[in-house]
This record gives sequence, structure tokens and C-alpha cells, in this order.
Amino acid sequence: MKTSLKVEGMTCVNCARTIEINLKRLKGVKSVEVSFELGRVQVEFDEELLSVENIKEAIESLGYKVSKGAEENNRSLFMLLFCVFISLTFIPLMFFHNIRVEFVLASVVQVIGGYSFYKSAYRSLISGVGNMDLLVALGSTGAYLYSVLTMLKVLEGSPFFETSVFLITFVRLGKYLEERAKERAVKSLKELFGIQTSKVRLLKQNGKEEERNVQEVFIGDVMLLRTGDLVPLDVYVLEGKVEVDESVITGESKPVLKTTGQRIFSGSLVLNGYAKAKVEKTLAGSYVSLLIKLVEDALKQKPKIHRIADRVAHYFVQVVVIISLLVFTLWYLKTGDLQKSVSFALSVLVISCPCAFGIAVPLVLTVGLLRAYRKGLLVKNPSVLERIKNINLLLLDKTGTLTESIPRVAKAVFYTEDALNLAFSVANASNHPRAKAIREYCKQMKAKTVSVQNCTEVPGEGIYCGDYYLGNPSTLGISNKNSTTVLARGKEIIGEFHLEESIKDKVKDALDYLRRKGIRLVMVTGDGEESAKRISTLLGIEEFYAKVKPDDKLAILEKYQSMGYRVGMVGDGINDAPAMAKAHVSFAVGSGTDIAKRVCDVVILSGLQGIKDLFEITDKVSKRIKQNLFWAFFYNTLGIPIAGGLFSSYGIVLKPEIAGLMMVLSSLSIVINSIRK
Repeated sequence: MKTSLKVEGMTCVNCARTIEINLKRLKGVKSVEVSFELGRVQVEFDEELLSVENIKEAIESLGYKVSKGAEENNRSLFMLLFCVFISLTFIPLMFFHNIRVEFVLASVVQVIGGYSFYKSAYRSLISGVGNMDLLVALGSTGAYLYSVLTMLKVLEGSPFFETSVFLITFVRLGKYLEERAKERAVKSLKELFGIQTSKVRLLKQNGKEEERNVQEVFIGDVMLLRTGDLVPLDVYVLEGKVEVDESVITGESKPVLKTTGQRIFSGSLVLNGYAKAKVEKTLAGSYVSLLIKLVEDALKQKPKIHRIADRVAHYFVQVVVIISLLVFTLWYLKTGDLQKSVSFALSVLVISCPCAFGIAVPLVLTVGLLRAYRKGLLVKNPSVLERIKNINLLLLDKTGTLTESIPRVAKAVFYTEDALNLAFSVANASNHPRAKAIREYCKQMKAKTVSVQNCTEVPGEGIYCGDYYLGNPSTLGISNKNSTTVLARGKEIIGEFHLEESIKDKVKDALDYLRRKGIRLVMVTGDGEESAKRISTLLGIEEFYAKVKPDDKLAILEKYQSMGYRVGMVGDGINDAPAMAKAHVSFAVGSGTDIAKRVCDVVILSGLQGIKDLFEITDKVSKRIKQNLFWAFFYNTLGIPIAGGLFSSYGIVLKPEIAGLMMVLSSLSIVINSIRK
């Protein structure tokens, strides 16, 4: 059995690792996947040995909370407001000292406000994975105990109860703001997850409407679509007209008109209109389910830089504790001043920010992936955001990638009266782009279906139906100009179709962008020399290969790879799949075949423009990761020595509570930098 739980309180990868290690120790657990970015824990377990309640209890025993919705959020906010109130009360006491009142207030905050830190710190120690809560617990407890001991005159010095109070309050405030910021970062993804529990209105055979959970809808059911409805399933319009926003699919927010016979993908929003639509796919097979699965799979995988950052965060806490002990020892040996030694050691503990390293990479990657999905880019593996930067040559399929997958008939000539109907009927036997174009043209010319027998299609030639043939004229020994498809009865030509291809929208802009990035562009196509040359000239592509077979495409890719190029491949058909599987990064056009989508790294639903969008997103992700890691490194490198009293001779001293505030601001600044546009 599998269960998926929403968990509150995970602040970085170390928290996720703590939960993962402890759950794997439970008897009956088969696998555990924890995503701190989504705040989600997925567990596969044996029902006979374990229950969902056992898993919840194990998670909550670590100091985290299995979400119960708004109630949990309200509790977190209430605890924060409680700590803020105590802290505000504490301010006048700092000027008009009343040690007993300070002790009582600090004790209340330490026990109630700091309880979650203690639980999390304790379990992280048991797991052998230190986290930020461990540093906060050590810092606040050290300040509190030292203040108690000085209050009781066991130690010399003055109590500073405000340190533990303000430290817990500042960290709670930071965590609250951080959680809200991360909520914004994955808001659109949660909306997609919400589709899985949405309801739809179905039209029954008796004409009545029935509201039903989306999980209970089947293929063939008729759904009613009205203004404001979110379409949770893939459907096609039976009757009526609606304008829909497909931005979640294509990244294009411009309204799209859908009329009878046209498909509407799940995730679309009805902006205006009314329609009856027939369900094509259930929830499990719909586009939204595919998107959700891709998101979850992508977030489970970690690119190299993510793994490095995780490793740094893992060992960082241990290093900080050692440094803190060294600071205490050195200051006490040098000055003999216990209060000063304790203060500097506590400041080192609480100013250090392991979460800066833990958040720096995964949150940026999550936001980058979500932005890619909103642009109509289905990224299967986040490592693509690393690999794509190395591409210096791009192989481009022509039909369906650079040009529209279905050409149009520019001119047709018929030499017999029955040629129109025969062409329509023979073309019906194939789904080849040329056959589709001819079929559509004949349909517009009011062609009728006639009986044709024993139809077979031969790749590279055409369609044979008894004595009739529709396809490449070179098969009949006639010079092939590639733009012409003939209809023949035996050896007699009874019809000619002159086809032309149109360049896809925004292709030129995307190619110009890739050239500016220094990427060498090479077109590979199975079409003839003349057609390939015309398209390459129109698009300014200097290198092209025509009449290329599937194994030739793979050979071309391997040739460039042997020359030292990092080769990307863009395609849409079965014949592109072998080369796509071998490419450094591969892209499948959204209208392409299922096998092309299966072997590729990225599905580009928005056309070739999507590659430009992905490069821009990748550049931004790379820049943000570098900024975050630099800040995390710079902050800790500068902050720890200052907190440790290195510059105290110049009057630069950080109290533990101020150091705690700086730690919170550091973590928060990384979150804000990660999610900003």
C-alpha cells in the first residue's frame, strides 16, 4: 500500500533526510520518498505490519506535523503571535530589570515556543543528521541555562533571558515567512494537485445534470462546460463554443476558441461560453495527470549540484558545533570571562545557517521547473537544466518541428471525373501528413467516399489500393519535385496535388536566439533535396541533410558527437526516436508521436519557441543558484568570525539574539531570491 502525506515544518533537505531515515527504520516500510520542496512524504508499506496512523505518529514524534489543513496553519500562526507578544512584553524589562518576571516569561517561551525545536533537534541527533533546529535548540537552551545559573549566583555574570526569548521568536517568524514564501512558489502545482479532487457536471441520458467527482467520470461521458470552469479531463467539444485559457499547457495566455470537434486538454480554464464535451481520457490518462507525474518524478531526482549542496548542509551542523566549542574554549582561556565566552559561543551556534545551503539549490530548481511547466515545457529530469547549457550543436527535424506537420494543398489538377472522389478515398487509408492534407482538401471540395480495396501503405512511396496509387511520382518513374503527390490508375496519372509547407509560428525568432548563443544548427529530414533546401534557405540554416532514413539520423548525430560536439536533438516522429535517445539533450514536439515523447528529456508543447524559453529559464536558474550559494558561503564565512568575537576589539560584537535574527534573515533572503521573477 502507498500513502502520501502533507507534512508541515520541513525547512530544508536535512529535515527531509531525518524523516526519511526514521521512517525506513519502521518494520514494514518498503520505500520512502520525501520532498521538502512540496512538503510531501510518500511511503510504500506492508498493511499487515504497519498502518497510516503508525506512519503519522512516527513523523510527528520527530517534531513535524502531518497537515490537517487550515487548523495546522492557524496553530502555527497562533504560536508565533504568542511568542511575539512575550517578546514585546520583554522589551521594557530590558530597561527596568525584574529578573523574576524575566525568568518566568523566558521559561514559558522556552517550554512552549521552543518545544518543536527540541523535538526536531532530538530526533535529528538520533538519526545522525544535524539540522537548523539543533543549532537553535542549543543556542536558546545555552542562553537560558546560563541566565538561570547567573540568576542563582552559581556563575558570575548577568542573566540575558532576552536572548533565548528573542531567538525563538525570530526563528519562528522566519520559518513562518519562509513557509508562506514557499507556498507561493508551488501554488500553481498545488492547484494542479487540486484537480484530482475537483467535481464536474455531467449530462445524463434523461437530460438532467449530475455533479460527480472527477475520479468517477468515464470515457464517453458528456461533460458540461461553463464560464469559470476548470477542465479536469481531456475532452472534445460535441456542441457549442467556449474560449479557454491554455496557459498551463502551452504557456500562452491568449484565449483560444474551441468549437465542435476540437480537443480541450485538462488544465484549461473556460473563460467564456457554453459547450457539451465528450470525455476522451479518464483522470489517470489525462494531460494533468501526466504533468503531475512528471513534476513529482522530476522533484525526486537530484542533479549534481543539488547532491553537492545536500552533502554540505549535512556536515555543516557538525562543523558549526565544533567551531562553537573552540570559540568558547579559546575565549575562556584568553579572558577567563565566562559570560563573554558563552555569549560568543552561542552567537556562533545561532548565526550559522545550514538551511541557506539546504534551500539554495532545491527551491530554485523547483521554481524553475514550475516556470517551465507554465511555459508548456514538460521537463522529465531537472538535470536537463544543467546539461542544456553545454549544447553547442542542435539537430532539427523539419516536418512537425520547423514546419507544420500537415502541409496544405496549394493546387490540384484532376484528369478524370472520378479522380477527386478516388483521391479522397485512398487518402483515408493513411495518417501520413500528405495524406491528411489531401483528404482535407478533397473534403472541402465536397468529395464523396467510393469503394477501394486492399489498401496498404509503403513508407517512402505511398498508398496502394488495388490498381490505384497515391504517393511519390518517382515510384512510377516520374521525376520527383517533392512538392507533388500523384494519383494513378495503373500507370496512368489521373490527378496531381501540389503541396507546400508553412513555417511554424515563432520558429525564426527561436533559431535566431539559438544562433546568438553560438549553437550550430543542422536540419535533418527524410524529405527530398528541393524541399529541404527551400526550408533551410527560408530559415537561414546553412547545413542540412535530405532523404535521411531513421538510422541515418542516428549516424549523423554520432558523427558530430565524435567531432566533440554536445549534440541536442529536436524531433516529433518514430524515425527521430533512435537519435533522440542518444542525444545529450533531446526535445519532442508536443504534437509528435508517443514514442518520441517517451525517449526525450523535454516535451515542448509550445513549439520550437519552447527551447528558447527553456534556455532563458536555465540561465535564470543557474544565476539564482550561484547567487544563493555565494550568499550562503559569504554569509557564513563572514558571520561566524564576527559572531565568534574576532572583531570585538574594534567594538563589533553580536549578541546571540541578533545573531539569530541575522540567521533568519539569511534564510529568508535566499527563499525570496529563489521565488522572485
